[in-house]
Amino acid sequence: MKILSLGLTGAYDEFRSKLQDDCYALVEEGFRIAIDETNKGSYTFIGCNIAEGELSFRNYERVKNMLKGYVSQLLADKIINSEEKFLLRKIITNNYRYFNEEERKKILDNALKLLNEHSGLFEDFSYAARHNQVLTKIQEYLVNHHELVLEGFVAFRLKDYHGKLVAVVDKAVDEYMMDIEYKEFIQVLRYFVDIQEVQVEEVHVIVDIEGCFTIRDSAGKILNHQYLEAFIMKNGEEISFEDILISALITIAPHYVVIHYSGANGENFASTIKSVFEGRVILCHGCDMCKEYLTGQFDGRN
Repeated sequence: MKILSLGLTGAYDEFRSKLQDDCYALVEEGFRIAIDETNKGSYTFIGCNIAEGELSFRNYERVKNMLKGYVSQLLADKIINSEEKFLLRKIITNNYRYFNEEERKKILDNALKLLNEHSGLFEDFSYAARHNQVLTKIQEYLVNHHELVLEGFVAFRLKDYHGKLVAVVDKAVDEYMMDIEYKEFIQVLRYFVDIQEVQVEEVHVIVDIEGCFTIRDSAGKILNHQYLEAFIMKNGEEISFEDILISALITIAPHYVVIHYSGANGENFASTIKSVFEGRVILCHGCDMCKEYLTGQFDGRN
């Protein structure tokens, strides 16, 4: 008697092996469970069978529900652990045909990172939440069905899950394009730095915990005030900390930039400055100027 039939494509040996392992509990109780295979076109149908004449109605329902439980868990694992990456790749190929293969790979990496880091794109789309959502849909389907074709099930019964994967891909594309624009922006800034004559041999950037900064020369003289007032008036209030700092440094045109900061408060902008002033940035975490700042004897805003 066939209790369930599952239509799969691609590699299925691991799935069948795990299903057989799960069925051992029933075999040990004396039930003769058999797993068979039938090929139909590109699909392999894995059947879950039990010998007829051995089951009372109560045992039949119990065995059927246990097998459906095993299958539901295995299918949810397969979708999230194996099929999900394939689905993302397919979405990228279908929706963003104009990207080449290398670009699509980077977008896929971005999408997988968003999923793994649970980016907050949705209220709860963590691994556990996705797995539970898919598992629930499979369990609901198998209540009234004895055959499940995985490809069709994902396409027609997991539309909400699939729609969220589409949104993840869209976000991954946005991040990829922003990264491209950022790199192009850095190239432009680097060009301006390279063509400028050096005005100051060395400047020191001191960043406090609140993110305020001061630029001083090697003698300790504050340099940023005279350069920033015109920039702020020209660009208005909607300018970022990094915009102001990078603009000031490009205008000052130093040969070397020494960045003084403590902890993570300066890591992001330090990376940007290192990209713009390539080979000309020194990161400092413990000189006398740093100690003065950390002990409160130095006020970088005065």
